[in-house]
Amino acid sequence: MSKNTSLKTVRKWILFILGFVVIALSFQLSKKIANSNPPPRRQAEKVVKNVFTKEVKNGSYNVQIPSNGLLEAYQRIKITSRVQGLMQTINPLFKSGQSYRKGQVLVQIASSEFNSNVIAQRASLYNLITSVMPDLQLDFPQAYQIWKTYLKEFDVEKVTPPLPDMDEDVRLFISGRGIISSYYSLQNLEKILTFYIIRAPFDGVLVAANVTEGSLIRPGQELGDFIAPDHYELKVALPKSYVEKIDVGATVELKSIDTQKKYTGTVSRINAKVNTETQSVEVFIRVSSSELKEGVYLEALIGALEFNDVVALDRGLLNGDQELYLVEDDKLVLKKVEVAHFTDSHAVVRGLKDGVVVIAQPIIGAYQGMEVISTPFNTVK
Repeated sequence: MSKNTSLKTVRKWILFILGFVVIALSFQLSKKIANSNPPPRRQAEKVVKNVFTKEVKNGSYNVQIPSNGLLEAYQRIKITSRVQGLMQTINPLFKSGQSYRKGQVLVQIASSEFNSNVIAQRASLYNLITSVMPDLQLDFPQAYQIWKTYLKEFDVEKVTPPLPDMDEDVRLFISGRGIISSYYSLQNLEKILTFYIIRAPFDGVLVAANVTEGSLIRPGQELGDFIAPDHYELKVALPKSYVEKIDVGATVELKSIDTQKKYTGTVSRINAKVNTETQSVEVFIRVSSSELKEGVYLEALIGALEFNDVVALDRGLLNGDQELYLVEDDKLVLKKVEVAHFTDSHAVVRGLKDGVVVIAQPIIGAYQGMEVISTPFNTVK
């Protein structure tokens, strides 16, 4: 039994060794066959990219600062009452959007009670002057005739006429009787009486009405807002460094955000104060147009800086070292340039000669010496 087991074990080892030898021989044979007939290698094709290029032409470049804001009326007043009383109904009614001519009545407040007081004061002055007439006739005959004529023109229902011209002696006599002080007290009351009627200071439109007819008006109460149409002002905030380049009277291009219509304005004022939080300065732009309305949102393009002997290129053409690719002899060449100014989309650069060809669009995988086929795009200006 043991003899048969031994023979089986020897047989297994012999078969294992023979199998390994066969596999090794097969591997060596296949390798030899593969090396004896190598396939022909394909040579890599040379790829030349087609790029768009531009020809440089140096010149001047005006940097426009974009800013925006809400349009406000240049002439705008708050209608405020200085007296108390009921607001009366007049034509036209005190409503928003109502137009008025200069001098036309905006608001009329009931003044019957105060007017009666003024009439009483006029009568008191009239009586006071009448009481001194006999003394004037005796002491100052010439002045008597003047004051007699004055009394004939005096009407308690009308505005008090100015006092007549007097000599120094007559003035002292009249003043001593309290006539001059009474006259100026009456002048003050008559001035207050004029406040019961509010008139338009200029041709304009009522844009806000805070009261209606029959309302009780109190002193200091704001009744509404009144503006002059067609003349407006736009307030924008600009960086302090740019404002130094802007002069009063400079022309500004304005554009409506919604309608895209363009208007021309002028810089009317520049604030002398710098905003401490934003380091910006307020610039006011005047514009006149019947198409504009207060509250319209406008964009302003203000020409603040001008560079000479420069060229404007797409910002994407520059790398981090402020270099860009030129095309010389159908090859890309890196060129260092000086950037004078950056805008949102362009870089204003110096250091390029007229006629130099630069790439017009960024190239993925570009490198120094890369061969390209140049296709003109347009001329840089």
